[in-house]
Amino acid sequence: MQPNLREMSTSEAAELAIRATELEELGKFEESENLLMQLPILPGIADNLKDKYGIQYLIDKQYNLSLAVKEFGKEWLEE
Repeated sequence: MQPNLREMSTSEAAELAIRATELEELGKFEESENLLMQLPILPGIADNLKDKYGIQYLIDKQYNLSLAVKEFGKEWLEE
């Protein structure tokens, strides 16, 4: 499985977050979570998760790692 490195604009991210909130308010928690997982996570948080769970976990769960790769470089994706 390839890492999720989809970059998005601030407005795209905001629209996605708003849609996820709307889904949560409708009780569609799984759909909401799936949308939230598409948002790029902050590099520091990604690095902490990598230390705790390993990079393969983040890739398998399809976390959006675009900001982490932008900050730490492509080699950050290696164990």
